[in-house]
Amino acid sequence: MTTAAATHGSVIALGKPGDSLLTVAIVAVVVLLLLFLLLRQVIRKQGGWRRFRRGVGRELALTRRAFGEPLRAYRRHRRGVRALARQLSDPRGGLLVRRLLDAAAAALTDAPGAVPHAVRTEPGLAAVQIAARPLPEPPAPWETSDEPGPQRWELALTEEDALPQGRPRAGAHLRPLPVAVGMADDACVHLDLAAGPRLITVEGDIAARARLLQALAAQLDRPGSGASVTVTDGVHPQHRGERLDTVLRELEEAAEKHRETEGAGEFDESGRAATTVLVCAAPSPEQARRLSALAASGAAVCLADGRVAGHSWALRVDARGRVAAPELGLDADSAPLGRAVAAAVRADRRRLRRESAPRRGTPAPQRPRTRELQETPSLEETEILQERPPEPRQVTDPARTTSGSDLLAEPTSPTTRERTTAASSGTRED
Repeated sequence: MTTAAATHGSVIALGKPGDSLLTVAIVAVVVLLLLFLLLRQVIRKQGGWRRFRRGVGRELALTRRAFGEPLRAYRRHRRGVRALARQLSDPRGGLLVRRLLDAAAAALTDAPGAVPHAVRTEPGLAAVQIAARPLPEPPAPWETSDEPGPQRWELALTEEDALPQGRPRAGAHLRPLPVAVGMADDACVHLDLAAGPRLITVEGDIAARARLLQALAAQLDRPGSGASVTVTDGVHPQHRGERLDTVLRELEEAAEKHRETEGAGEFDESGRAATTVLVCAAPSPEQARRLSALAASGAAVCLADGRVAGHSWALRVDARGRVAAPELGLDADSAPLGRAVAAAVRADRRRLRRESAPRRGTPAPQRPRTRELQETPSLEETEILQERPPEPRQVTDPARTTSGSDLLAEPTSPTTRERTTAASSGTRED
C-alpha cells in the first residue's frame, strides 16, 4: 500500500505532457508583446509608421546598391573594353574621327579662335567638342546638342556621306592627332593632341597615370596613326629607351635643320608630314623648359608623366581610372583603355599576317636572283641549251666503241661528224 502510494505521488509530481508547451506559448506571447510595445515606441519617436517604412525602404535600397555595385562595375568595365576595342580595331574608326575633326575645322574657318579638340562616338551618333565663345551656329548636316554638357556639334552617322571633304589645315603641324582616352557613358571619347598647346601632362594617381600614358603611347605607335613616336627611358619598366637629354638634343637639331631647309622632314605612308611625338617621364625643370619650347614651335607633341611647368593640357587620373580635364570638358573612364589597346594591337598583327601570307590558289612569288645572274651571266644560256632536245645522230654501226683519242679530241660539228661516219663506213666496205 505504501509502495503504491509512493508510486502514485511520483506520477503526480511529473505533471502532464501539455503543461510545458503551454508555458512556452505564454512566454513567447509575452516576449512578442514586449517587442511590439518597444517597436511602437521607437516608431513614434521616428515620426510614425509612414516615415519608418520610407526609412527602411531607403536603407534596403542602399544596401542592395552597395552589394550590387561591384558586379555592375565589372559589367560596365567589360562593356567599355569591348566598345573601345571595336572602335580601335576598325581602321575606318580612326579615319572617321579624323574626318570629323577636319570637317569641323573646315566649317569653323570663319570663326576665329574656335578649335575642335575632342570627338565622342557612339552607335549611330558622333559629336565634336568645340572650344569657342560663343559656340557658332553649325552648318548642315551638323546640329547643336540640346543635352547638358560641353558645347559640341552632333552628327548622325547616317549622314556621314553629306560631310564635305576635309581640307588639310594650314601647315602640316596642325594635322589632327586623335587618341582614345576612355568611355563616357556609352560613348568613346577621343582627344586631339595637336589641337592645343601640344604639351600634355598626365597627373594624379601614380599607377593609374602610368597606365594611361602607356596606352596613349601605344595608340600613337600603331601603323596609320600619322605619328613618329619616341619613348624615353623611365616610361615603361620593360622598355629601355634613350635618355631624355639625348632625345631633346636630337629634336632641337632636327628642328633647326627643318627651319633652315623649310620643309624637309619625315613623311608617312600618305605623303604628308608625320607628327613627331615624344613620350617622357618626370622631366626636370630645365627639360620641361626645353619641352615647352619644342611644343610651342610645333616641332613635336610632348606627353609627360607628371606635372610640368608651362602652358599645357593636364589630364588628371584618380585611383579608379577616372580621367578629367575640366578646362577641356573631359570626364571619362580610362580603366578599360589598356586592355582595349592591347586587343587592337593584336588585331593589327593578325591583319598584317593575313596581308603578307599568300592567298590560296596563287603561286608563291619567286625571289629575284639578281646576284646569281650577275655572278654567272651564262647560267641562263646554259639552262636553255640543256632544255633543247638533242639532235639525232645518224649512226650506222650501233656497236661502235669509243677510243681514248675520241675522249681527248675536241667536239666536232654535225658536218664533220657525218663525214667521219661516212669515212668509217667506206673503210669497212673496203
